[in-house]
Amino acid sequence: MAKEKEKISCKDVENFLQPYLEDRLNNKDCYKLINHLKVCDECMDELEIRYLLHEGLKRLEDGHDFNLKAELEERLYHSEQHILMIDRIKTSLILFAAALIILGLVQLVYVIIGG
Repeated sequence: MAKEKEKISCKDVENFLQPYLEDRLNNKDCYKLINHLKVCDECMDELEIRYLLHEGLKRLEDGHDFNLKAELEERLYHSEQHILMIDRIKTSLILFAAALIILGLVQLVYVIIGG
């Protein structure tokens, strides 16, 4: 394989990603792709996203236990529980602060009236 680095555009990379993931990219184009990915973070990010999708689909096809919907639902449930807990803590703090204010006012009135 030639050692010269042929430059390719991000648009060219777009056309190489799926064949690369499916092991259909020829060596020359694969070499160009790899060299581009070394200097282009955006294309590397795109490859990572496509790889995760590709592997996720493959795992599903292979029958591996892989339930993204359940994982998302669980994450949403935990997020909701976290928000509810924060709301309960805020409400408790507000009630506690109100009780302290009322107690302070009662003591003030007691001192003023005849304490």
